[in-house]
Amino acid sequence: MAETIKINSLVPPTWNRLKVNDVAVDMPASLTAGVFSEGLNTETVNVSDWNIETGCGAGLSEFLDKNGAKPVLVKTDGAKLLAIKKTCESSSADVLCFEAGEGETINILTDLTSGEKPDEASVLRILIKAGKGAKVNLAQVIRPGKGLTVVNDIGTVAEENAQINIVQVFTDGSDIYSGCRTDLKGKEAYSENRVGLVRTNGQTLDMNYVMKHLAPKTKAEINVSGALSKNAQKTFRGTIDFVRGCSESDGAESESMLLLDDTVVNKTVPLILCTEENVAGSHGATIGKPAEDMIFYMMSRGISREKAIKILERASLEAAANHIEDDEAREYVLGIIAERY
Repeated sequence: MAETIKINSLVPPTWNRLKVNDVAVDMPASLTAGVFSEGLNTETVNVSDWNIETGCGAGLSEFLDKNGAKPVLVKTDGAKLLAIKKTCESSSADVLCFEAGEGETINILTDLTSGEKPDEASVLRILIKAGKGAKVNLAQVIRPGKGLTVVNDIGTVAEENAQINIVQVFTDGSDIYSGCRTDLKGKEAYSENRVGLVRTNGQTLDMNYVMKHLAPKTKAEINVSGALSKNAQKTFRGTIDFVRGCSESDGAESESMLLLDDTVVNKTVPLILCTEENVAGSHGATIGKPAEDMIFYMMSRGISREKAIKILERASLEAAANHIEDDEAREYVLGIIAERY
């Protein structure tokens, strides 16, 4: 019997008629744990040491505990790229932890795909600790086949002068629920989230991204680019939270979304919370149809309208992928985009 869980809760909630305060997701009654950790160098951890808040939140935590998905620490080899590639054949749930020590750089790539498996689900939670002066680069490609529900959840903590760079590419295929929260805990910590997405054929993407400024002179950016068509639905919650004591901090979020026809539903919820005076926060969105003169120009050069739309979708994904720091990971993701388009 399926179980319904609530995730991606907006804090604080807004007017409920907008139906953006959270989202209900139907999950299988049981999932197999440990699928993503297969073949990785891992060790068990004390659960209390990795009690990091994530974008999807407490509802998903309870579900993972119920299904025995305990956190494991994944060992990395310095700055050498760790690539985790999984084709999901059955419902699974995993919690992977990564830690960068003082001054260390680690690079991680996750690539999740599947065949067409109706009524299956994949839950992947990633927890990251970045120590003083450390840098963590995480690139994610999520390209599920039809029928696979994906819940992708991230929670990170950045200490003094640490950097966390997260780039995600979501292609069409099936429904995706994504959460990401970063706690900028140390002075001059920095985090950037970039997302490129394409949704079509009635697919859903529900996102909840939170940047929490907890120390002075911290900086955070959230940037989303994408394209929607053919009854697709997308909800993006982007929260920048300036907590008392984070003076001289800077947070910004921006979104560029192409609505390729009149059948799509796009919801954007930018939120800035502030209990500190000396900070700078901004948000902006460019949402609308592509300019007809641009489409006409491409068609006048022998490109069909359908092909022109595909070019715009590809550009939305590449806008994010080009910001992947690790060269190997960036070429890998750009290769997947090129192959798909």
